[in-house]
Amino acid sequence: MGAPHRPFAERLPQRRRKIAWLAAVGAPLALTASQRIIGSEVPPAAALFATLLVVVVVALIGGVGPALTAVTVGLLAQETLFTFPYGSLDNHEPAQIAVLVVFVLVGAGIGILVDELARLTAEQAALKRIATLVARGVPPAELFSAVAKEVAALLTADGAVVVHLEPDGFVTLLAVEGRAAEFAVGERLQVEPPMASAIAMLTGRPARADDYKRGSPELQRRLLRAGIRASVAGPILVEGHVWGSIVAVAERGPLPPDSEERMLNFAELVATAIADAESRTELVASRVRIVTAADETRRRIERDLHDGVQQRLVSLALDIRAAQSALPPTAPEVRSELSRIVTGLTETLSDLREISRGIHPAILSDGGLGPALRTLARRAAIPVALDVRLEERLSDGIEVAAYYAVAELVTNSVKHSNAPAVDVTVTRTNGALHILVHDDGIGGADPSRGSGLIGLRDRVEALGGTISVRSPNGEGTVVEVALPLSG
Repeated sequence: MGAPHRPFAERLPQRRRKIAWLAAVGAPLALTASQRIIGSEVPPAAALFATLLVVVVVALIGGVGPALTAVTVGLLAQETLFTFPYGSLDNHEPAQIAVLVVFVLVGAGIGILVDELARLTAEQAALKRIATLVARGVPPAELFSAVAKEVAALLTADGAVVVHLEPDGFVTLLAVEGRAAEFAVGERLQVEPPMASAIAMLTGRPARADDYKRGSPELQRRLLRAGIRASVAGPILVEGHVWGSIVAVAERGPLPPDSEERMLNFAELVATAIADAESRTELVASRVRIVTAADETRRRIERDLHDGVQQRLVSLALDIRAAQSALPPTAPEVRSELSRIVTGLTETLSDLREISRGIHPAILSDGGLGPALRTLARRAAIPVALDVRLEERLSDGIEVAAYYAVAELVTNSVKHSNAPAVDVTVTRTNGALHILVHDDGIGGADPSRGSGLIGLRDRVEALGGTISVRSPNGEGTVVEVALPLSG
């Protein structure tokens, strides 16, 4: 036999349910007794209206059950204590029967409507809580757990799970609530008809399984151990494709007939959250690809300059020096001109090396972040107190991002802060590379107004890092950068 749909009142706190039942019995009796004391001065219509008002109040407190009880007690009290309005119940007169039917129908209707309103209110409140989590962008595990709890509570189910459909046809359990705790989060299962989740993910539509008699013996044994007799599943569709499903399970029998429709609202919110998360992930990944491609291009240009143009300039300068040495003493003008050309080539080579180092310093690739930063500090226009505490090489992306962060911040201090010196600290703690750059300059740095800091922020955030700037006027500037060392 199927489990009946538990009304709203059964989900209320015990104290409130007691109050509702006491009011359902006591209020009509008190009202009828008062009417008896007052006597004929109370019109029958007023007596009925007062009783229906009691029904409304009881329905608001406890739902349809106490409301129907209030109707019944009111009728019996009216007949027992004095003649029912419009005649005795024994007369079976048409007017009296009509009043009785209308009274019962109105009372029952009020109770049912209030119960349904309370159910819809509870459902909207649950959906709002989930929508708030989606808007906040909470971690997926927190969202899935909240969805499982809300679905189990709203459908008065004995448990709920959220599963993700893997490419190999298995599902991974992402959240488990209540009776479904027989299964563990992270567990991989092979789902099969007549499981509701399997049907929902195969068809892309809600499905239910009111029994598992047609399931495999292994499936029946496991569900029997878990105490699961029936289930309802709603598919999670992301961009038109089945991503997984939400499943509510019952111990005693089938879930209410409207469970599938109510579950779809939660599935849509989960799908929205998943689509948003995937979009954010893809956006971050695309930014990482852009930064990585730009760094690789810098490295290739530096290598081409070093192995190509610079080497040719050096070779050309040597050839000119050799030609200059071979000139006879009688050609001083030519010797002087060649010397001027060699000097120009040397200066050009020096400029080219500076450009090459700005594009991508070779020492960063060859020696790592520590030696590269020490070279940067030596060449800075103001003293740089450098403290690098790294015991091993980091990934290319992290080293490049850290180097350019320090280079940009030191350059800003030189150009804009009027500081006498800069302090730079680089440490590795708690799975992240931390960079702290501090100067005692004039302060007032605004990240939104400088293209350098904006570009630096983009690079750091593309790698999943963070950057903070504190620069009060007249109090110097402190910039902190954190780069995660694992994706």
